[in-house]
Amino acid sequence: MSDLDLKKLETDLRRGEVPESMLAGVNGVDPTTILIIMWAGRLSRRVDAFYQEKLRPHGLQYSDYSVLSMLCFSGAMSPKQINRYLAITSGGLTKAIQRLEKAGLLTREPDPADGRGTRISLSKKGERSVTRMLQEDVKAHEELFRELSSAERKRIAASLRDLLDAFEAADSE
Repeated sequence: MSDLDLKKLETDLRRGEVPESMLAGVNGVDPTTILIIMWAGRLSRRVDAFYQEKLRPHGLQYSDYSVLSMLCFSGAMSPKQINRYLAITSGGLTKAIQRLEKAGLLTREPDPADGRGTRISLSKKGERSVTRMLQEDVKAHEELFRELSSAERKRIAASLRDLLDAFEAADSE
């Protein structure tokens, strides 16, 4: 496909026009479904790249940052509680907790409500680090979204919430 064809395809898709060639193998599907799949996939890859770049100087992965920010907002939690909210695989969460504990950013302690369980919390170093990272993160996003009005931001946030709700509803079936 030539650069000119790609440019036209992108323009058509951004207008909500899905070419017949994209619909050929999925008879009867709402073309908007194709757009949602495509935009969500591209957005996911862009967000991943954004965080890789922002977190590299801190030596962290996105799952690490997710755990740290969750603990910052919620306080001490069990790994099961963290996993329920963040939807990280249990193996991925275990590795993130081990990396963060080794870096001195969080601590484990026995769970008083469950003698066999543990609770994870931020260390003092973790509190300082995540506070700094959250400030950088919010500032970077504010810059990224600077051209969007408050109403546009609210519309996008509601749409993303609805999309997340659809995925989470499918998980609970």
